[in-house]
Amino acid sequence: MAQAFSNPFTIQIVAKPVVGLPAWVPPAGYFADVPMQNNAQDVTPALYRTSPSDTAAMSNPFNVWGGSAVLRDYSPLGAQVYYSGGHEPSREVPNVQFSLICDFSTLRWSVANVPAAPNLASAFVNGLAPDGTPYTPHTYLGLQEFPRAWGGGTRGSLASFFWAGSPFENRINLLDISKTQNGYSQLATRQAQNADPNRIRLSATSNSTGSYPITVMDNARQGWWVTAVGPTDYTLFVSKTGAITQHPAVGGNLANGALVLCNSLNLLVAVDGGYSQGPNAGTRFRNLYIRNLATNASTQVTTLGNVPSLQEGYDGNGINFHRPDALGLQWVDELGCIVGLDQSANPPVVVKLKPPATNPASSPWTWSSMPLQHWPSDTAGQATLQSAVNNIWSKFRWIPALQAFVYCSAKDRKPQVLKLS
Repeated sequence: MAQAFSNPFTIQIVAKPVVGLPAWVPPAGYFADVPMQNNAQDVTPALYRTSPSDTAAMSNPFNVWGGSAVLRDYSPLGAQVYYSGGHEPSREVPNVQFSLICDFSTLRWSVANVPAAPNLASAFVNGLAPDGTPYTPHTYLGLQEFPRAWGGGTRGSLASFFWAGSPFENRINLLDISKTQNGYSQLATRQAQNADPNRIRLSATSNSTGSYPITVMDNARQGWWVTAVGPTDYTLFVSKTGAITQHPAVGGNLANGALVLCNSLNLLVAVDGGYSQGPNAGTRFRNLYIRNLATNASTQVTTLGNVPSLQEGYDGNGINFHRPDALGLQWVDELGCIVGLDQSANPPVVVKLKPPATNPASSPWTWSSMPLQHWPSDTAGQATLQSAVNNIWSKFRWIPALQAFVYCSAKDRKPQVLKLS
């Protein structure tokens, strides 16, 4: 006699992972945990612990308005290095100084660039402690790779641009990640077009350090493009040797904007933010400012689709302000689009900004979302994409060796790897 079964079941066909990638990288369209062998909180430096169980300092790289960069020289698969600090509750407590390393080859967290002793927040003069180590500021979009081939450390160095939210003079600090202790230096810069060439300036008339730093690495030209949130006269190109060239500002007065280098298109793109409704409403949040790096021609285009990252605005009128800087936007040649993580959705959503098939410097680009599922093979992993405290910034990064994005948002969580199609 035939039997009838009422238990529901489904058949799911999942693509195999790409050959050559680690087995823990999911197939396209899925996300999973990176199977780290420890957590970030496990490597809290002893000088920042008040007891063996005190791991409070390890929240800084994740929660205190900061980002990360990918150092490809660190190991065969590279490492993602987090660095951020500031906002001590008192000038009589230490500024938390260290870099935090997520190594994709050993699958272990570690720290580097720890000072010999804690430096009180009140001890820094023009951003430097008596031992020569720099104050750890908010880093926002100001962290980039300084490769060994450009003069970085043996395992690569981390470049930290500018001093967000502080009066310290603009400079570029370098962190040699191979150095467990200290390993800090400054990139000697010269901005010859300035009246004071030894200072880094984004304005012709002001000594202001600017607001949040916005940077993007340029492998072809061996340097970085640099601007800041708010009024600027220049977008700077900083070469690996520290030579700075002033260019007319791309965007000029970005409202919490982002800067993206579209390598295969040879376009430098500033993505603007702004209000979609309320007394300060406008269309800026749909604007792209584009410079063709082959011809130096500048254009302005608009965007189509639902603009992401809708957050609480500064005008006190509720959820009405688009913040592309908070998305961690990055151009990926392999995907042919700009990608970011929208945390104004719950759970977060991966979004893309795709150029038109023709005339990308003069025709509209289109926003859309990229649906992802939790990989069934990641049986004990996080079933949803995690959210960060105080935005994701550049903690959401494309990892070339993995052909995927990775990010982590807390000291007691595993990073997540996202494989996009």
